[in-house]
Amino acid sequence: MRRTLLSITMMTANLFAVEKQELMPLIETASTVKSNAYLEVRNKILEYGTSIIPILGSVAVDDTLPWQQRLVARICYERIERKNDIEKLLATDWYSHPKFNPNEHPYIMGPEAGMGGIVVSDLKEVALWYYYLELEWKITGEEGRISKHHFPDLWVSWCTLAVRDNPEERIWFLRICSEIMAIDPPTQRWSRWLFPTLRREEKPDTVYLLEHRAPPPLPEEPPFRLGTKIIKPAK
Repeated sequence: MRRTLLSITMMTANLFAVEKQELMPLIETASTVKSNAYLEVRNKILEYGTSIIPILGSVAVDDTLPWQQRLVARICYERIERKNDIEKLLATDWYSHPKFNPNEHPYIMGPEAGMGGIVVSDLKEVALWYYYLELEWKITGEEGRISKHHFPDLWVSWCTLAVRDNPEERIWFLRICSEIMAIDPPTQRWSRWLFPTLRREEKPDTVYLLEHRAPPPLPEEPPFRLGTKIIKPAK
């Protein structure tokens, strides 16, 4: 019996090692590219399915790796574990939301101007933190059902508002901002809404970011959460 258990354990460990060897180059590439190039690599990772959840969990909290790779692992972990929740969010018809009344106020710029509070509140409740971060960071275009006619960046900005002030996830928002600020010149998309948002904040970590173009140092990393559940990968 002991030999059988030992054999199974060794086989599992070997399989884990093989899959991690296959997976890490994809994670490394995904951490450095954006838009369609990013989606192509990310989707290759997702094709592995639930079998790679232990690997993604270990990478997600491995502080020997660059934060970009750890964030990619968290994004993919969430996309596998909460696939249905993400699809449901993206399929939501916000114009038919029970709390939204388009006739309550005359919105000259369109009904989207009056639904921000409703959307952000629901985004916080569903707590898909890494989808929100991914959307801003990787420019995936995987946005909710909101018209872009008057406000092309509205969905992205709502997702940013939903995640940026969470104590556990805020550092990822600041890290993404530091990477965006390093781009020379910054794109119109970011200069139009992200930089003004940062300049309106008076928090010490934002002041540090704007001054040093780098995220503030942390005494320790915040926990890895999936929604409100803290994930503790097996050693």
